[in-house]
Amino acid sequence: MGELGSIDLNSKKPYYLQVRDLIQTSIESGELKPDEKLPSETELCRALKVSRTVIRQALTELEQLGLIRKCKGKGSFVSENLFVLASSLFLPDFLWDNEVEQKKTSVKILTKETIPANAQQASVLSINECDPILKIERLYVHNEEPVILAQSLLPARISVHLTDEDLLWTTRYLNKLPFAIRFDHADHYLEIAYARKTEAKLLKVSIGMPLIKVTTYSFNKDNTPIAADTTFLRADRIRLRGTIFTQSGENHYSTL
Repeated sequence: MGELGSIDLNSKKPYYLQVRDLIQTSIESGELKPDEKLPSETELCRALKVSRTVIRQALTELEQLGLIRKCKGKGSFVSENLFVLASSLFLPDFLWDNEVEQKKTSVKILTKETIPANAQQASVLSINECDPILKIERLYVHNEEPVILAQSLLPARISVHLTDEDLLWTTRYLNKLPFAIRFDHADHYLEIAYARKTEAKLLKVSIGMPLIKVTTYSFNKDNTPIAADTTFLRADRIRLRGTIFTQSGENHYSTL
């Protein structure tokens, strides 16, 4: 790695932001390559003549921007290029797009338990409060790095038809379900969320890190709810792609 440059000790701009900008420029210019290890905190302190607190603040900023990732006991590394979630928001289809990616990808069931539906869950799934629902939590890992955390809530009329293997997938992919409860369509809601303690621990990010939150309500052909999914995607590892097209003289937006 070449010289990062120097900070202006007389500037009103905080030192940690100057350090952040120097490293960000090196990353975006290609001087620092994806997966390259950054100098240690001690080395950065010495090179830039600032305190360890300043360096740590700068690295935290870079991590939140998705430009670096921290590995406990190993140091900080330049992030790899962002994945493009191009196929679906129901499931990270891009992870299974080809055999090469398949070998790098795994999904793990973290939680599988039957719980009584609270008032909100009952309303969403059109069931009675305290009716049993199946709660499933999945973690998607790519290149040994957790990238997506997903939770599904399924009413008993759906869950009784599922095998353990079925639980790895959302209802969209379960074509063997009886026709009356088979997936037909869904509503999507996208928003920015910030990692709480649980999400941060499972996704290996800092608390407060921006995440892409996708809430999906799935329905059968009769518009009866069959599942409610909440998915957290690491904003530093994934970007979403959509397509704008014309139809009947009007503009439409399609999320792929």
